Amino acid sequence: MSAPAPPSREGLTAEQLEELLVGDWLTVGPLRLNQDLSDEEFRPAVMLENARRFLRAALEPGGLPATAEGRLNRAALELLLDRMHWGAHDHAEPAGEELAADARETDVRPLAITRVLLERLHLIERRASAFHATPLAVPLLAPEMAGRLLAKLFRGYFRDFDHSLADPEDPAPDVHRHAEYSLWVVAQTCDTWRGTRELVARLLPAGVAAAEAARLERLQEASIAAHPSGPFVASPQELLLIRFLTILPDYGIVRAEGEDQDTRYPSYRKTPLFDRLITFDFGVDPPPRLDWEGSPTHLRLVR
Repeated sequence: MSAPAPPSREGLTAEQLEELLVGDWLTVGPLRLNQDLSDEEFRPAVMLENARRFLRAALEPGGLPATAEGRLNRAALELLLDRMHWGAHDHAEPAGEELAADARETDVRPLAITRVLLERLHLIERRASAFHATPLAVPLLAPEMAGRLLAKLFRGYFRDFDHSLADPEDPAPDVHRHAEYSLWVVAQTCDTWRGTRELVARLLPAGVAAAEAARLERLQEASIAAHPSGPFVASPQELLLIRFLTILPDYGIVRAEGEDQDTRYPSYRKTPLFDRLITFDFGVDPPPRLDWEGSPTHLRLVR
């Protein structure tokens, strides 16, 4: 019997990485989500509470008004901004922000993400000129179904989400196809506080990061050639920052605190819920480990 291939610099063998990437997070693969946690354990998960509030609004007579393009209209945005909360559970405040006269769904990214996510999970649907909750949503609003709903939201966003529907950046499917690896890195390294720049530099396998960086740099060059003063094209690390790292606190599995004096970005650390919700089992003893090493990456301030 031949010896297993040695781990790569990412801490996993090629076979372990492939096994991680093809799993379904529920019954197949090393990553498993625990769907049996209690409602009380999910108190830090603001995303769970916001999804419930969104669904309850969509259950009301008339639903949530939609535009002809299939997005939330201004009336729906104002209603949801009054009901939903931003930030970690222990300091969450009503969104309650003023909307510009010409505000659109894409201007309120958390609402755009929530609407797209719930629609793709078939928990809401657009009928005529409004979004309505589907029959699948109703049982998931019960407190005893908190684990099922949170797992569905988590898997739907981090595993299956189409980012082209929620923000104007490059969809970069190869970046987000490695969310399992990114979560494993957080599991391995965030028992202590980690700075944003150091953390995002490690969230992708090196080969994927290099290939995506080269592709996005070519897009940037083409963008500059066409529009010299046009918008920049985000790097893989910047995409991971805005679509992965800054979203994790909404699920209550990491905390973000402090602010780097130079970059204005926080540090991140796992909460107890992370290891209760997410487990990794590669079936080997000792399990694979990731050593914390690497250089900070350059990050521009997120727009």
